[in-house]
Amino acid sequence: MKLVYITNTISGAGGVQRVLAVKTHYLVAHKGYDIAIVVTNAKAQEPIYYDFHPDIEIITIEPNRSPLFYYGSYKKLLNSALKKLKPDVVIMCDNGLKSFILPYITRKKYPLVYEMHVSKHILVKPTGVIKRFFRKYFIYKLMSYCVAKYNKFVVLTTSAMQEWQLNNIEVIPNSLWFNPNAFSTASNKIAIAVGRHVYEKGYDRMLEAWKLISDKHPDWILKIYGETNRECDLKLLSERLNITETVKFCSPQKDIETAYSEASINLLTSRYEGFGLVLIESAACGVPSVAFDCPVGPRGIINNGKDGFLIEDNDIKAFVMAVEKLIEDEELRVEMGKNAKLKAKTFALEPIMERWDELFKSLVNSK
Repeated sequence: MKLVYITNTISGAGGVQRVLAVKTHYLVAHKGYDIAIVVTNAKAQEPIYYDFHPDIEIITIEPNRSPLFYYGSYKKLLNSALKKLKPDVVIMCDNGLKSFILPYITRKKYPLVYEMHVSKHILVKPTGVIKRFFRKYFIYKLMSYCVAKYNKFVVLTTSAMQEWQLNNIEVIPNSLWFNPNAFSTASNKIAIAVGRHVYEKGYDRMLEAWKLISDKHPDWILKIYGETNRECDLKLLSERLNITETVKFCSPQKDIETAYSEASINLLTSRYEGFGLVLIESAACGVPSVAFDCPVGPRGIINNGKDGFLIEDNDIKAFVMAVEKLIEDEELRVEMGKNAKLKAKTFALEPIMERWDELFKSLVNSK
């Protein structure tokens, strides 16, 4: 069976890129799929961070960047690529607004799957009463109308399913991509956070909380692993908060399980999450998480009070109290870490990939 994935980039150390690399590798290596990936927004000489299966064909299209000509150029190049590839199923993995028009671009010549990796709310972020009204009663309804044109709309959590409430929707979570060889002892005075330095990851909230934590527990270190961003200068913010001695900024790591195994607490302060891959990664290594209950990922992963703490969104005081509770109680860290490892097993790769295999076969058989 021929699958074609469409995504805006396979470069960088983001979660979507890692998930796509793991998923497509499994489908080729274990299920015999023929796979191509069409990349629509690649930058010149941008290195591919994760390892994709060598049998996967990677095609880059470069639409005209002028707003006046972009849509026509994108449509022509994408249809041309799909015509040559002759896919049995096309899977959209681009979170951008242009992904909503794929059924109109292809005229549904192929079974179409939209794999949504973000919350509905992150797609449109205007402020103000009038703009919020416009978003709720026009943009969201328009997006739902377009998504309903796909043969199948796949989201990662039941919370995301409730956001959309569509008849063609299905929940297939992300899977754990590694079997850990190293586990946390919960004894190191290290908290960890993993993710790109961008607004939606809420690192400003994390550093604000860490300021309060570090004043009381200056012997603990927060290590943040992720790609830096000039528009989100976390180092400058840490300097302003006077916490440079207790916050360490680290480059992205392919072998991130080693970093997790050296930590005792995982922190997630995202404003939005499609899933929260870092929550199951850290859990697999026996590290409990403290996370804001943001749309739409953490609620579907953390069992509050058992394998981590789920905090009311933006309640920084409660977030600080939860982290301090773990810092001050090593027994609790150990117990929650054990429970987290059990939770991570429910996201094993093989059963989740079986669900994708069944989905693709059902779409082809129903043509």
